[in-house]
Amino acid sequence: MRGPHAFTFAPGLPALSASAEESDPGLSELDRQLIRILQQDGRRSFAAIARDLDVPEKTARRRVHELVEDGVIHITTVSYPGLLGFETIAMIGITVDPGARVKDVVSSFIHLEAVDYAVITTGRYNALIEVLCRDRNELLEFVNDTLPQRPGVTSAEVLPYLDLYYQEPAWEAAQSKPGSASRAHPSTLDGVDYEIMRVLHDNGRLPFATVGEQVGLSESQVRKRVARLIEAQSMRITAIVNPRSLSFDTVVWVALKVRGDSGVAAVADRLARIPSITYVAITAGRFDIMAEAVCRTTEDVMRLVDEEVRGLGGVADTEVMLCLDLYYEAVQFPRQAKTPPREAAAAPDADDVAGVAARA
Repeated sequence: MRGPHAFTFAPGLPALSASAEESDPGLSELDRQLIRILQQDGRRSFAAIARDLDVPEKTARRRVHELVEDGVIHITTVSYPGLLGFETIAMIGITVDPGARVKDVVSSFIHLEAVDYAVITTGRYNALIEVLCRDRNELLEFVNDTLPQRPGVTSAEVLPYLDLYYQEPAWEAAQSKPGSASRAHPSTLDGVDYEIMRVLHDNGRLPFATVGEQVGLSESQVRKRVARLIEAQSMRITAIVNPRSLSFDTVVWVALKVRGDSGVAAVADRLARIPSITYVAITAGRFDIMAEAVCRTTEDVMRLVDEEVRGLGGVADTEVMLCLDLYYEAVQFPRQAKTPPREAAAAPDADDVAGVAARA
């Protein structure tokens, strides 16, 4: 699941295109500073934001609300998809009939239930489509039944993810990384955690008291659980925005083949540490790794690929695909997964029991 594609937008919101002609959203420097802060912490208080930027609190509050209402940002949850019941993910490379309009073909995918991301690319494929499925049977159904019905598609190559190794939805954070990139593969969610994440997916800044009313907990219990989920890296709450809104005008996918004498996971780990890399997936099929990079200029891409990616030990071959047009869309957040997903067997904590008793 992609960072910005990873349950990026709440159900019911329109598809978001980040095409070149829309690259100037008319944001002020204050807007960009607000977005940077909210990408780091989507629930940072307006009082704290005001102190950070030395502006009146009411100014920060008003402008954030305007950015949300205008669809410039969406504050939501990002999580590892397997926790939410999506055990099978794949990137599908699409080739379009030369007589068809590529934008029309690609945009027709974005409202399909399984598709959360589509991008028009240069290179081997005309487009890349990311699909999230509950299991392999759902992926088979998409490939066997859905793909052949899409007009204008001449061929499709499926690259199933063996491991979603790394994702960073905050563009600025991806530009400067500590010595080790954060690879979060959280292990458990219980049913209450899942419901909290589902509610916050629609609005990441929803008051905890309101969340509690919807999931049957007190405000303090919700606050405690959210803090635990964030600390465990099971969830983060962040502002999702088109990269071009923050002057990251060049997005590329880099496909890598790893040498037979090298470990794929080791190469993925080194790749994830490189600034500008926002997404790393280990895949089956033609390529061993698919990685997304968000850069400001084509010169940055040249530096990234020539000096850093190709300099990684163990890389046998690379292909660079420039993104010409990006589309993000909501995948319906599953209200009930298959068990629920990866549910912890632990007993409820004391605060939860006390809360239930108090409401009884």
